[in-house]
Amino acid sequence: MKIATIARNAAHSPQMVEQDTAILECIEQELRAQGHSVTRLDEKDDFCGYDVICHMSRSRDTLQKIRMAEERGCRAINSSTSIANCSRTEMMAILQRENIHQPQYMAVTDEKLPQASDLPGWIKKGEGWSQRKEDVAYVTNVEEAKKAVKEIAGSVIYCRHIVGDVVKFYGVKDKYFAHCYPNPEKTKFGWERINGPAKHHPFSSEELRATAFAAAQAIGLDVFGGDCIVTPDGDIYIIDINDFPSFSAVRKDAAQAIARTIIESR
Repeated sequence: MKIATIARNAAHSPQMVEQDTAILECIEQELRAQGHSVTRLDEKDDFCGYDVICHMSRSRDTLQKIRMAEERGCRAINSSTSIANCSRTEMMAILQRENIHQPQYMAVTDEKLPQASDLPGWIKKGEGWSQRKEDVAYVTNVEEAKKAVKEIAGSVIYCRHIVGDVVKFYGVKDKYFAHCYPNPEKTKFGWERINGPAKHHPFSSEELRATAFAAAQAIGLDVFGGDCIVTPDGDIYIIDINDFPSFSAVRKDAAQAIARTIIESR
């Protein structure tokens, strides 16, 4: 089997270039150890002639090239369609349609802002992915909300803040699932610190697994990660789903599961 891998470009990997590269390298090692031909491609390369493309791409031009390869019979992990579905506005609409538990949200503009009764909450970039700290802001009053909206170019959404523990989760199709509490010293932008140290509220791991896989399936992802909030009552709210995270906390096991998914995809 001829397999191509494509790393995520630095613009879509803020403060995570080394970690994102590391998971791809582990997958390549697993595949080569099982006798498969693996070629690392640049986003500018030709994607023709490969059976499977395992990629972390998010740029529009690269996803278009991957879509064309898919139309010629190549299998992409993750599919180009699923990556488009991970844009925050699309993702939240899909979760709402599938009745997957998430915080209340709405589109906002300079003229349509959350009211004091809605706050505290989060102002987030609606299109694409967060590439800088200013793309997401925790706001406690209307003036902070106004300032945050001006910082973000393009569409903007508001999400109500949920009090509880932040829990990160990781999944690979039907082959792997893990969850953990984030390390407060190793967060990308420090947003997790708003909820404070984990209080370890009890919750159902099976419910989290089922909810995460239902969300990933609705979006179309084979390889995914995300964040949820567990409330003091044990309720689970999905707050984010990511295509192909770095799997830093569980890299070796995740790489083995991803390699198996690639091998079985043809």
